[in-house]
Parts: sequence; structure tokens; C-alpha cells
Amino acid sequence: MSARTDTNHWADVLTLRPEVRASDGSVGELQMSLHKAVYQTVDVPYRKVDYYVDITQPTPNLIGFFGQVARRLGTDGDTTALFHLDQGMGGGKSHALVGLHHMANKPTEFFSTEFGRLIKEEAEYAGAAVDLAGSRVITLTADYFSPGKPSETFGPAINLFERFIYSLVGGDLDRYHNYVAMGPNKATIQQALTNAGCPVLILLDELMDYVLALSDAQYVATMPGEKAFLNSLMDACGDVPRVAFVVVMIRSELDERGYPFQAEDFRDYVAQRLVRNGTTVAVTEAQDFASIIRRRLFEVPAIRDLPTDSLASEFVRWAEGVWRESVFDKLGANRGTVGLRDRIAGSYPFHPELMRLVRDEWAQVQGFQRVRSTVAIFARTALHWVTEHKAGRWAPTLIGVGDIPLTVALEQLLSSGLLLGNDRAVQGYRAVAGTDVTSTDGTGGRAVNVDAVLAESGISLGQPKPAVRMATVLFCYSLVGRAQGRRGATKAELLAAVFEPSASGAPAFTAAEEVFNALTGDEGLGALEVTTPPNAPARFYLSIKQTLRMYFTAAMALVKPEERDDLVWEYAQKLTSKGPFEEVVHVERPASENADLEAIFDGVDSNSNRLVVLDPRRWTLLNGRDTASRADIEALLGLGPKALRVDNAASCVVACVNTQRRDVARKRAGEVLAWKYVLRQIDDADDELADARTKLGEVEGKLRLDVAKAFQHYSYLLRAGNLTIEFKRFDDDSRSSLRGENVWAQLVSNGRATVAGGLAAGYLAALLEGFDRDLTLREVVQAFYKNPGFPLVPSTDEIRRVIFDLVLEGWELVDADGNSLDVSSPGQISINSINQTLRRRAPEPPPSGTQGAQVSSAQATGSTAGSATSHFSAKQSALPVSSERPVVSATTNGPKVYKRYAVELANRSITSAAGREQVWQLLRELAKILDPANPASPDHQLINMQLTLTTLDGDQGALVEKSEQIGARVSIEDDDF
Repeated sequence: MSARTDTNHWADVLTLRPEVRASDGSVGELQMSLHKAVYQTVDVPYRKVDYYVDITQPTPNLIGFFGQVARRLGTDGDTTALFHLDQGMGGGKSHALVGLHHMANKPTEFFSTEFGRLIKEEAEYAGAAVDLAGSRVITLTADYFSPGKPSETFGPAINLFERFIYSLVGGDLDRYHNYVAMGPNKATIQQALTNAGCPVLILLDELMDYVLALSDAQYVATMPGEKAFLNSLMDACGDVPRVAFVVVMIRSELDERGYPFQAEDFRDYVAQRLVRNGTTVAVTEAQDFASIIRRRLFEVPAIRDLPTDSLASEFVRWAEGVWRESVFDKLGANRGTVGLRDRIAGSYPFHPELMRLVRDEWAQVQGFQRVRSTVAIFARTALHWVTEHKAGRWAPTLIGVGDIPLTVALEQLLSSGLLLGNDRAVQGYRAVAGTDVTSTDGTGGRAVNVDAVLAESGISLGQPKPAVRMATVLFCYSLVGRAQGRRGATKAELLAAVFEPSASGAPAFTAAEEVFNALTGDEGLGALEVTTPPNAPARFYLSIKQTLRMYFTAAMALVKPEERDDLVWEYAQKLTSKGPFEEVVHVERPASENADLEAIFDGVDSNSNRLVVLDPRRWTLLNGRDTASRADIEALLGLGPKALRVDNAASCVVACVNTQRRDVARKRAGEVLAWKYVLRQIDDADDELADARTKLGEVEGKLRLDVAKAFQHYSYLLRAGNLTIEFKRFDDDSRSSLRGENVWAQLVSNGRATVAGGLAAGYLAALLEGFDRDLTLREVVQAFYKNPGFPLVPSTDEIRRVIFDLVLEGWELVDADGNSLDVSSPGQISINSINQTLRRRAPEPPPSGTQGAQVSSAQATGSTAGSATSHFSAKQSALPVSSERPVVSATTNGPKVYKRYAVELANRSITSAAGREQVWQLLRELAKILDPANPASPDHQLINMQLTLTTLDGDQGALVEKSEQIGARVSIEDDDF
């Protein structure tokens, strides 16, 4: 008999749907077919609005999605027109399409239901009334027609454009031929949609099935035309009011089917336009599983009729003492008695632990078909226990993990996709279920035998088959790897499976331990394996002695795309080497795609030669999808429409990954993660452990090579007339932009950098001659980092050396007063000085009587200064560049010509060191030309000076005294700056 509690049993509260009973728990067709519902090639029950609504759970996502489509079709508002459903198999996409067809095709009947009223309220929340009367639905079920061939459904049409037009005009051949003759362009589609004169809903289901057929050699030539039509259709739908377009195309990582490269390219092409023009919608979420499954299996009850509160109270009441301390407290967060009331309410009549297993573990496996597979398993399970309860036999108070009857639901479990592509594992677990748990007729199996022995010994838990329940839990937890690469179940999880409160209290804990000990002992389960991780409880699992390849295949299904991408970035950072660069900067992908570029590249700009490596999870070049990456690189180097304010872009070289080679590295990273999972699953005593470690070492080595080869690209700033960015790449696989030595060597080859000792004094002299004034030492050094006309040098020691060489070859260092300085070695050069200037040494005065007869050495050298190819630009450098030296032009016989130079500097901020230095350079130049000790005796006439200095009281120095000494008027006033 059923477990007796003070609460009504779920089988008395809930009523199974007739189709569940009639089909022996198979629920008929679990996968809804849009084609069957619309074209009624088969009499499916969901072709009727009332049945569809009755089995559909109004989840928030579904209501929101239907509301958006209804608002688009039923109002003139400028709302989203294009929707993309991309969830994996069994995610509810076809279910949603059938509902959209009902909504647009029979709006009055649909909106009269409770489900329809919720959608109408959602659609009209902004105030605009929704009117779908007269809507036309264009249903393109791409898995039911072939390219190049007509069908009865679409008349003479043989491609997507023609089928679309045929449906839009309702089979009117005259209008059909007229539009087809106009061609599959945006203008034709817009005109056809506008002329329809009614709301138009376009449903395109299973697009990739059609594209796979298009990839055949016979039809591949028509693929560009199909691409162009879809592109035009997606654009046109957004321009014509009251038109909505819903496309079903599963994401590539969720589609277990492989496609030829032409089909993959088609998917990428369409996906990019779906992102650009529309929105991606998920119609189900993990938290919806319980309510969806309950709605699909049972007739809808009144919420107040569900005895969840009283049942939860009984569980909590009896799960005290040793049960709580030894079992429930050890299960982990959200799995014990805390919060159990809410979890039972959300999963009833299924145990929260069963729903957690499906939602959080099974649903993570790529091949598992989520809602569809869960319904298939749970339908068989629910029917089995309802039948048992109605017959007066025992049935669980909540259907838990151990209550999936392997006698009737084993094949649904093994075919759910948990072991997709691993036929040997399916066969192995089928054999283990029959030999270790229970045979198909329930009479054989080690767990069945254990129950018989326990019953003879008088050990009872108030339930007929506790060992079979516990072994079933172990079987379910052994099918796939669990969180953090673990396998199987802990003792606490196995004991919790047989906890069954009753009117007389909780089952005896000692009896539960007897069951556990019998199953895990020498005479227990034959396929049992035990691992004991360090600092963690022992784990028990049923092994099918898989080969390493079988382990690996199963583990690959558990690798998440984000984990794979994270590992590629991790390896990229480890493989980066500085080489001759002074610094390496790794730029991490921001948490938000819309993050501000200044925040993303904060700290990149510095006065050092640096190799900047961009995170391949965001930035990639080539393969036609690099526009955003190029724009970001341009901004980082101070160019383009989003240019950042940078000072040292000339000394920044950017390393970036290649798109196609990144995909190769991603796949390799997935293999590395899979082998790591395998190692965590293999016992230390396993003979295959050494082989698994060898395999891991091999793929890790290949990953290092793949990541290095993936980073082909490097970019840098160049002055070729205007400032430009050179986007370069290595075509030699032995070189990588992650290796600073490779990049630097190529920059040397490109004429953009020098090796140690490679910079000639004459070359620097030519560069300096290109300036219209002499530079301080600090300005010379800064030029190598700020000015793309200067080459990159390995270190400032190279700059010291070449300056010293210049001093030996006709140049000199002078202090602020113009006095020449003697230096005897490069180490004596203060390269950060703003008071020492580098200039050509003045020629010795000519002998008497020869003045004017010889050309000065400075003039002679100056005649070759035209070889310098670059100057500072105001945008790239903060160094002052005067456009004209203050000269007095005079001739020997003619009159003197004087010029007036007026300089105005209005409210210039000098709070920063750079700002003060720039003003100091101006004042220093003025002091130089007014120097009374200047032997050249410059012919100055008048000076008019107006100066306003806002400064902290006490920081004005002797400004007032010096001003009054030369007769200047000084006014002082308070300022609230």
C-alpha cells in the first residue's frame, strides 16, 4: 500500500491526462510539429486551440515572447519584428511556433482562453489595443520541402522566396508570377507585404534542415540566392508595420548534427543578421521544468488543492536528529530541510532532488533534450506509480530519483541524450541496470536480491524495495559526470533517497544504513566502484569499465563553451614573452560588451615600449567579422571615430588572434578540459591512469602550439604622411605575436624598430634636424615613445648611447644658461633632464677676413636634414612645436624689418606636471632671447606683458617684488577658484 501520511497522496490529488494513460505513458508525440498542426497531414490533438492552451504552461518567457509578437502584429508601434529561437533540441521551440500560429490564425478563440488573456494583457501593457483580426500566417516548415523541387503545399515554388510569395498571395498564381518576376529583393518583399493589407506572421521552422539539403553539389550554386533572400526578408520585415518574422535555427554548439562547411557558413551569415536586426528568445528556462512537466502530464488542478505545505511540514518534522545531522545537513546548499517547503511547492508531485538533478546536471549535457526527454521519462514514471497507488500498493509520497522505475522507463532514460553518441555506454548501462538493479520483469537483479535478504532478516523501512530505490539513485547519478568532474553519489545522497515520512514517523536510520551497507558490501552491487577524494566524502558509482575514449567522449559533452574560451585566454597569457619589449600588457575582456573603451584600456598607455595582448574572447581579426576589433585597436592607438586620448601610442604594439585559428584552439581547449575531467573520474589504481595522463600531456602541448599559432596578428602606429595603423600578420607558423622577440624582429625588418647598437647617430641627427627648435634631453627621449616617426628602441640605454655618439660628432649638451656641458660617457647623460638641451655645436668663428666666404659646418650639415621623415604632431605628442623662430630679417644695405609677435595663453591649466612643463618651456624660450648676457646682442625693441597667475597664497614667490622693480603695476585679489 502507499506510504501513509496525514496528507493526501499526490495520486489522489492529481489526475493524469487521458493521452498519458492511453499511450502507456508515452504521451503520444512529445515533439510538436508545426507542419502537422498547420497543414493537418496528421490528426494531432494540438491542432486545436483549446487542447494546445490546456497543455501549455504560461511561463514568464513564453508570455513575454507571445506578447511581443502580438504587439508587433496588432499595433502600429515601432517594435521588434524579427525573433530568433536558438535553444537546443527539446527546448520548446516548435511548441511556441504552434502557439503563435493559433494566436494569429484564430485570435478571437485564442484570446478568449486564460493563456490568451495573459498574452493580451502583456501585449497591451503600454496602452495600445491589439487587433489581430484578418492576420495572415506564412508557415515555412523547412524540414518538409526540398530545394529545387515543387510541392503540393507551395505549388510551383522551388526556393524560399517563391514559397514565401506563394503563401503570401494565398496561391493566386497571377500575383505570384508578378512578384516572382520582380526578383527576390527588398523592394519586392516590402511591396508584397504592404499590398497584403493585413498583419503578416512569418514562421520559418528548422531552417538548417533545408540548408543541409542546399549544401548538396546539385543545389549548392543556389545557396547565395537563398542567403540574399533571407537577408532582404529580415530587413524588409522591420520596415513594414504589422509584420513579424520568427526563425528557428539552433545554435551550432547545441546542435548535435554536423554540417558541411557551406552549411556552417550559411548559418554564420544568417546568425549575424539575426543579431543585427532582431532579438534572440528563449521560450523555456531551467526553472520552468517542473511546472511545464506537471502541466503536460496532469490535468490542471486548483493551486489550493495541492497539499504541498502539509507535506513539507511532515518531511521537516521527521527529518530531525540523526537524519538531519548525518544526511540532510551534508547534502549541501538548497538540498537540506531549509527552504524545503518552497522547493516542494515548485516540484510537486516530484521530489525537489529529482528536479534538481534534471535541471542542474542532466540539462547541462549537450545531447539531453531537456523538456522533451524529461517528459518522456516522467510520464512513464508517473503512470507506473499512479497504477500502483490505485491498485492499493505502495507508492512514494513524492517521486524521487530512486523512484524512476527502470522496469518500464530504462529505455527512455538511456535514449534521452545523456549518453548521446556513446553506444557502448548505452549498452553497458543497459546491462548494469538489468544485472545490478532490477530486471525488466522486476524479479532479477542484485538490488532485488538484497531487498529479499533484508526482508528475511526483518529489516524494514516502511517501503517494499528500499535497496532497489537506493540502487536506482546510484544508477542515475552514475550516468554522467557531475559538478567539478566528480562521479556517482555520496552516502548522504543514497540514504536521503530512502527517507520516506509516514504517519508513524521517520524510517529507522539504522535500517537505512543496513540497506546501504548491503549494497556496498562484498555481496552487493557487482559494478560498484568507490573513490575517496582528499578532504571529501567517499563517492560510489556504477562502472561499465569504459575505455579511455568512451570516458573522453562523455566528458566532451560536459565541456562548456565559456570554460573552453577561458582556457584559451589562460594559455595565451602564459605563452606571452616580453622579448626586447619593456613591458607586456594583457587586456581582459570586459564583463559587459557595452563597457566604455577608456575603462577597458585603462592603464595601457605608458612611456615604455609595450606589447599589448588582446583577450581572444572579445577581439579577433579576419574572417569577415573583425570590424569591431579593428575599431577598438584604432581607438587604442588614438585614431578612428572612437579615438582615445593617448600620449604614447607610438610605443604600443597590439597582438591579436586570428578568427579561424582561434576556433582551432577552442576545440583543442575542449579536449584538454575533457581529459582533465577523465583524470578526475579514473581511480588512482586504474591501469589507464597513466595513459590518460599521457593523453592530457599531448593535448596540452598541442594547445600551446595552437594558441601560439592563433596569434598571427600585430598592429602598430606608423607615420607615412598621415598617421596610419599597420595591420600585419605572420604567415610563418613558427612565429607568434605572443612572442615579443618575434614581433620585435619583424618590426626591425619593417623599419619600425632597431636592435641594440643598431641606431646610428646620423639617423638621430636627421630626425632632430626635422624640428624647428632644439629639444631638451627629456623631449628627445619622449620622442621615441610618442612620435611614430622615431623607431622603437630596446631600452633608454640605447638612447643614451646614440646621444653620446652625437656629442662626439659635432653636437653638444647645454644647460639652461646655454653653457656647454662636458660628458665623458653615456652614463653621465641625464636623459630625463628638462634643463639640458641637445643641439648642434656652433662652428668655430672663421679667421679674420674670411667671414662670409665659407659655409658654416652647421649650414653644411643642415643641407642634409631633409632625410628626416617625421615630426611631432599636436595630437600624438604634448611636446611644444613652434611654427616659426622669432627672427629679425635684415639686409646689409636695406632698412631693418621688425615684426611684432603677440602670444596669448588664456586660462591654461597648470595643475599637472605636463601642463607646468609646457608653460615653463615657453617662459624658458622667452628668457633665452631676452638674456642680457647673450653675446649676439639681439635687436629687441619693446615688450608688453600681461600675466595672471591663480595660485595658493604663499606660492607666488618673489613675483610681486620683481614686478615692482621694473615698474610694473601689480594687483592682488581673492579668488574662489
